[in-house]
Amino acid sequence: MIDCENKAVAGPRSFVLACADGNDALAGMSWTSWTPKLASGYGTEQLNDCQPNCASGHFRNYPVLVVFWGGAAVKGHPDETRYTTYTLIYPGARPPHYSLVNGKVVTTYPASRTASLWP
Repeated sequence: MIDCENKAVAGPRSFVLACADGNDALAGMSWTSWTPKLASGYGTEQLNDCQPNCASGHFRNYPVLVVFWGGAAVKGHPDETRYTTYTLIYPGARPPHYSLVNGKVVTTYPASRTASLWP
């Protein structure tokens, strides 16, 4: 993965998903698989509830299973690959905005959603 400082990282214990504002991150990660096409693990998503706004919000913790998958060349480094997609699976409590969409417990994002994973 490419972190917020544009450095390659493998198997990080923590990882910021929202580089622009730091309001969404993975923490306490334990990785069960790490290959060029798929990385899977579990830990805690630390998500700012942004109530009443993000500057005054509080971070909430959600147990999460994480899968980074897909492979594409890193821009400017054709011999290196990056993940193109990630999926978050909530085995227990989940962020309120997922409860509003049919009780959704799984969500998938293109890696380009986060600055930390841009090609």
